[in-house]
Amino acid sequence: MKTIQVKSSKGHYKLCIGRGLLPRTGALVSGIFAPGAKVMVVSQKNLAPYLETIAASLSKKGFEVHFHRLPDGEVAKSGAELFRLSYALLARGFERRDGIVAVGGGVVSDLAGFAASVYLRGIRYVNVATTLLAQVDSAIGGKTAIDLKEGKNLLGSFWPPALVISDVSVLRSLPARELRASLGEVVKYGVIRDAVLFHWLERHGKKILRKDLGAIEKVVLACARIKAEIVSRDEFETKGARAFLNYGHTFAHGIEGALGYKGLVHGEAVAIGMMMAGQLGADLGLCPEELPWRQMRLLVSLQLPVSLKKFNLKTVAILKAMMKDKKKHQGTLRFVLPRRIGKVAVEKDIPLAALRKILHLAGAK
Repeated sequence: MKTIQVKSSKGHYKLCIGRGLLPRTGALVSGIFAPGAKVMVVSQKNLAPYLETIAASLSKKGFEVHFHRLPDGEVAKSGAELFRLSYALLARGFERRDGIVAVGGGVVSDLAGFAASVYLRGIRYVNVATTLLAQVDSAIGGKTAIDLKEGKNLLGSFWPPALVISDVSVLRSLPARELRASLGEVVKYGVIRDAVLFHWLERHGKKILRKDLGAIEKVVLACARIKAEIVSRDEFETKGARAFLNYGHTFAHGIEGALGYKGLVHGEAVAIGMMMAGQLGADLGLCPEELPWRQMRLLVSLQLPVSLKKFNLKTVAILKAMMKDKKKHQGTLRFVLPRRIGKVAVEKDIPLAALRKILHLAGAK
């Protein structure tokens, strides 16, 4: 097991990354929750085998274990589900000494973490990340949120987990599409910070598609170190560094919004968004013209989408959805654009004509 330290003004925490960690959950959280504390295990469907292992480990260490199941998909990140979990905690008498163990991907950690941040003005929670996307990105950093009908993640808080457990062994059971989609975020880390990782993915990325645990553990460690370093320096996204993590996401959120959050999973939308950001950077003369082509070849080799053509989306619908992005500043969209592989910068005041051109190139009408 490898550990990575994340600094937070609300308490530093560790990322535990390795194989066979689920049976050690009870021991790993023993220093997090008080002896004999109540623990609410929050999860979604199809995680029963993991829950049994986690519950047995927690019970063995003397914790009182309860379960709460969220509906599948993005619908779980709603006000209704936030209150349902809050009332479940209240009904079972949870106090500030007790806590939550979120088992799953980003949807579970977002909802459970937000509930932890507001229940009794804040209780501790632990993320047990069971998807590649969660292990490299969403479980780390303390961003918690629910969606509103106007857009994703518009109501939330910065509330860091007390611990993140990433058992890469569980990724062997991850559905192929979900594994592929997660690689969109992995490629993102290569573009924004780590040219060596990007080059490694070009040569060995297909090993991840074959669920080679050695390859998976390597990229989880590499990406988690980058995420930990960035959020430790810019916890509340006020200093600029954390904005780099949004590479491709302004376009991606616009695509998802225009699609009504159907047809593409998040990592797939991010892959298309990165294609747009890379081409925009090249069009504006900020990066070499070869960069978007190199990025496209890698994304295609990892079986990720790079075009919107089959979705019949209108440019105006995507632009309208993009303007709901919570990261806009004084009404202006900001874009993370590449300078070279391994380095990006935040740009604003992008001409509307340039955005329309990029959307048309990607297949929007």
